[in-house]
Parts: sequence; structure tokens; C-alpha cells
Amino acid sequence: MNANHKQNPAKAFLMRYRALQSKCAALERAINAALENATNTTVALKEVCVQTSGGGDQMANAVVSAMDATKMLEEQRQEAARIMCEIMEAINSVPDDVQQTILIERYINGRLLQDIQQDIHYEKRNTIILHGRALWNVWQYMKRKGLCE
Repeated sequence: MNANHKQNPAKAFLMRYRALQSKCAALERAINAALENATNTTVALKEVCVQTSGGGDQMANAVVSAMDATKMLEEQRQEAARIMCEIMEAINSVPDDVQQTILIERYINGRLLQDIQQDIHYEKRNTIILHGRALWNVWQYMKRKGLCE
């Protein structure tokens, strides 16, 4: 891409969806691993010693650490999910159903415009025009919501 060419803000906004979807899935796996780590933490049973080195309860520390990690990961997952919902709201704000379909197929499902064009039974030129109008509608939504300059 040319350094002087600025990407369409609506397109950039919509293109985040699939990356956020992958991020949510990765965070969900990390949360499950942290929870599994917390529940699988065990300490070998030993005789009770009167004198200790002051190391504390290793099992409790491991569980607290895993739960703290889980909380942080869950907050990140919720933020990614919030942005994904915002993207869907932007798509749903587009008044034309065909334009919405084009945006969902392109940015949510990751399909190519030529494949979408065949499914909606429009000519290539008309599909490109509708795509442009749909992006303009999303950009208007973004301006109303303060999501762009």
C-alpha cells in the first residue's frame, strides 16, 4: 500500500472483526488453561514441620496466581467481544439488507467479493458499488458514534 494512501476507516474498522474473533478464541483457550492450572495445583503431602522457611502455602499462591491471570484474560476477552458487537451494530445500522449481506459475508465470514457477487446474483460492478455504499453507511455510523476522526 502506498505510504500516502490512507485506508478507508470503515473498511479498517470492519476488518478487525476476524482478528478479534481469533483473539477471543485464543484468550478462551488461555483462560481454560489457567483455570485448569488452578484446579490441578497440588502440593505433595508432608509431615507437619514446626519450623519452616516461611515459603507460605504454595498451592494457595499458585491458585491465586492462576485466578489473577484468568481475570486479566477474561477482561481482554470481554473487550474484544465488545468491539465485535460494535462492528455488528455498525453493519446492522446499514439500511439496505443486500449491503448488510455484503458486509457480513466480506468482513465477518471473510469471503471474496467475487464469491459474494455470485451468491447475491448481482453483476461485479453493482456489487462493488453496493459495497462502497455500505462502507459509506458504516463510516456515517462511526462518525455518529465518535469512532473516527
